[in-house]
Amino acid sequence: MDTPPPRWVRRLFITPLVFAAGLILTLSAPLLHVFAAVLDLIFDRKRFRLSRFVGIGLAFCATEVFGLFTLFTVWVGSGFGRWMDRPFWVRANMVLTGQYMELITRALRFFLGFRFSYTFEPFPRDRPVILLSRHAGPGDAFLIMRVILRDGKRRPMFIGAAKLQWDPFLDIAGERLGYHYLLRNSTDPQADLRSIRAMAESLGGNDTLGIFPEGGNVTPGRRQHRIDSLGAKGRDDLVRVAESLRHTMLPRSGGVVAAMDGAPEAVVLVLAHAGLDDLCGFGDLWNAVPLGREVVAHSWTVLPEDRPSDSQAVAAWLCREWQKVDDWIGEQLAL
Repeated sequence: MDTPPPRWVRRLFITPLVFAAGLILTLSAPLLHVFAAVLDLIFDRKRFRLSRFVGIGLAFCATEVFGLFTLFTVWVGSGFGRWMDRPFWVRANMVLTGQYMELITRALRFFLGFRFSYTFEPFPRDRPVILLSRHAGPGDAFLIMRVILRDGKRRPMFIGAAKLQWDPFLDIAGERLGYHYLLRNSTDPQADLRSIRAMAESLGGNDTLGIFPEGGNVTPGRRQHRIDSLGAKGRDDLVRVAESLRHTMLPRSGGVVAAMDGAPEAVVLVLAHAGLDDLCGFGDLWNAVPLGREVVAHSWTVLPEDRPSDSQAVAAWLCREWQKVDDWIGEQLAL
């Protein structure tokens, strides 16, 4: 599942199949909600977990159907894709993606039972931004995307896992907005770095390039695997740094260096969040809902003149910034 099928297969088969299945499930929503509620009244009256997860699934289906239909109307309106690169249609795709993220995050907050608050410095005007975010917990990427699109009113250009292309909306919207998807075990990492650099070079004053330097959703197993891998390579210096990070994983600097090389004038935004850290899989989520907690996020900016440009210096700088992220998360979890 990490490797999606070719683009033509996704467009001709997966997209219509997902749309049809999503539409059927959406129209069946009242019956499915009643069925789940009856089971919860019998077996899980205090927490209504089945109803919550059925609600999330149906909300995703309805949002996917709405999103695919609106993307299709934009494709038709843009001359069947002929004028898709024009500012009006780029803006239309941004608005639609923002609405999609808003609906998804509202469903997650409502059914999982958590609140979300974000304190941040205002996004700089008319300057490209490179966003470096931690990655932990279910749905955190949706929350971050929503912040960029709805709060920052900026165009997101994200670097994400290739498996996201199984989702037709994210696949099509990402293609239109200039996303780049990475395979977990890429056979040509240099090509990926060149793509990231090219994305950074194309950034406009209202664009934000999003990178997850940890390379994946943080779990205890992945964190230990990275430490063991560094130890096997004889990188005892990095092992010590990785072990000092209690809540995050040692960031990888390759993509960050490529992005900064491509956009040396960009402002860097470092984003930390806490509240979903302990939810590493479906079992954790099932046992925890309703969450009854607040998910908090905070970011700070680093101006071009305040960061290094040499690749080795960037790696050390990134580790220092990630130590700040780790410390901030520890402070929030201690409250």
